[in-house]
Amino acid sequence: MMSWLRRLFRSRGLAINLIASACFVFLAVYGWGLTWGEVVDFLIAIILLIGILMVIAFGVAWLLRLFKSK
Repeated sequence: MMSWLRRLFRSRGLAINLIASACFVFLAVYGWGLTWGEVVDFLIAIILLIGILMVIAFGVAWLLRLFKSK
């Protein structure tokens, strides 16, 4: 179990970013009165938004490749 944590935190920048993000989420729940359900809803919305943007980007790249090959 600890081996994947060591591998993940080998890069100190990633570890600091993950810890800072977790602290921000806990601060939002504690300080601003968000519920954990709202946090999960925001997380799902962000994941969906990123997914939609990725699909659009892949579509534009596919169209550019299609037009460039002709």
